[in-house]
Amino acid sequence: MRSPEVFKGLDWFLIVTLALIQVFGLVAVFSALKSEGNLTLFKKHILYVVLGWVVLFLLSREKFRNLVDLSLYIYLFNLFLLVLVLVVGKEVSGARRWLSLGFITIQPSEFMKLSLILISACLLPLIKGLRDRKVLLLFLAFAIPVVVTFQQPDLGTAVAYAVPLLAMVFARGVPVKYLVAVCLLAVASLPFLWDLLKDYQKRRILAVLDPYSDYLGSGYQLIQSVIAIGSGGLTGKGLTKGTQTQLLFLPEVHTDFIFSLIGEEMGFLGSFALVVLIFLFLYRILSYTKFTLTMSETLFVVGTFSLFFFQYGVNILMTLGMFPVVGIPLPFVSFGGSSFVTFSALVGILLSIYRDYRTSVPLLRGEVNYE
Repeated sequence: MRSPEVFKGLDWFLIVTLALIQVFGLVAVFSALKSEGNLTLFKKHILYVVLGWVVLFLLSREKFRNLVDLSLYIYLFNLFLLVLVLVVGKEVSGARRWLSLGFITIQPSEFMKLSLILISACLLPLIKGLRDRKVLLLFLAFAIPVVVTFQQPDLGTAVAYAVPLLAMVFARGVPVKYLVAVCLLAVASLPFLWDLLKDYQKRRILAVLDPYSDYLGSGYQLIQSVIAIGSGGLTGKGLTKGTQTQLLFLPEVHTDFIFSLIGEEMGFLGSFALVVLIFLFLYRILSYTKFTLTMSETLFVVGTFSLFFFQYGVNILMTLGMFPVVGIPLPFVSFGGSSFVTFSALVGILLSIYRDYRTSVPLLRGEVNYE
């Protein structure tokens, strides 16, 4: 009996690893939302997971070349949504990052991550030198969303936009001296950028150095997160039995601090198992550079890997008290529909690249089976 066409040519190692990571997310989000007495949100989370898999499988069937050709239109549409947030966006806790569509609320800044990686994969292979007009076009494509997102304000996401660009520029073969020059320029501009930050953002950054200097303010979440993870011990306190998380000492557990709950309730062994799965997931994505047939595909793989690596690293370091508190969710684990769909779309496009490789290489080698 033949398998359905939609499942042919898929990378099952990547899919199974991703599914296991999501199992951790489902269990942790359930525990977090139960403590908050809001299991209705857990039903939404299940819906986001299902929607994510639908998006993943649909995009895995799409030709990567078609998505690259549409990258400018996808980018402009997402940019329109991003700007619209500043005008009619929904404000929560002083931040205006969401658009309410009545039956659902979306966060366009998450969708922009996908758009920027796609348009970079489209433009970078076409750039012939620094004087190429496409360099300015690519710079504006990133600069505008960064400025708009910074105004929401969402510093973490604004910084996340730059990570794939730097990685893709490096993979494109730009001389290292130019990248060093950019890094030096960034360091030199730190005093100016510091002045642009809001007071609470400055306090969050300083809290990493000494969280106890503002125990009930900027350092509170970091302290509670470290206590939660440390109190989990080897095997954890058991699901729904954590003290810091279940008694609501630590806010935003189901989103930014979901790893803290895993550390407290599943202990070192549970946290370690999740980190191993994340490592395998990232390693498999990076190995896709062997399956690419064009420069655009290679750049997309590098950009996607760098974004996942950045988000996983920053979120885990944040919960360990080693990074400022920023709005960076743990991919496929934290609650959040927009981020879940965005990350699923990225993996779906990766699978389409893998599928193209699986179907194209046998043709090039003359190994076609005509049965």
